[in-house]
Amino acid sequence: MFPKAVIDTGPLFSVLVINYDLRLAELGRSPRFTSELADELRGLAAQRRLLALLSSIRDKLTTPHVIAELGGLGKSRLKLYGADRIAFWRTSIDLLIQWQIDERLVRLLDLAAEKSFQACLPDIGTTDTALIQLALQHECVLITEDERTLAREAWRQGVDCRLVTQLIPLGP
Repeated sequence: MFPKAVIDTGPLFSVLVINYDLRLAELGRSPRFTSELADELRGLAAQRRLLALLSSIRDKLTTPHVIAELGGLGKSRLKLYGADRIAFWRTSIDLLIQWQIDERLVRLLDLAAEKSFQACLPDIGTTDTALIQLALQHECVLITEDERTLAREAWRQGVDCRLVTQLIPLGP
């Protein structure tokens, strides 16, 4: 669908959860984290569509800040500890390696120097501002689940920003 895309924390976290639950199913275990997904991603077909969509993108870009946010979400939302936490992250890292996800640092001081970002930086924060800048630098789509802040500002900046709900057909 897209040759290159910047991927936000929400869709990336959703895919890691989906990937982990699918691995559990392959081992004959019940999925554990479907309830942590957005409503539109709770069906298996929608989950497979999102995984296939993001897998199909040749060049997947994100920032180290997004990767760091994934760690926090893993703790706060999944409440994984010990062997379960290790298994989740091994599965997640395997997928990120397979995808050859490209982490690009967008420095705060570089963002602060850009007049177009000085106004939005305090409103949406450094992570989201950096994702918008990365999408602009690479002239590619930005994929997010965050319509309220990130998508709104990305559209204002002229970025081709797509919500997950726009990209995958909804339904079972």
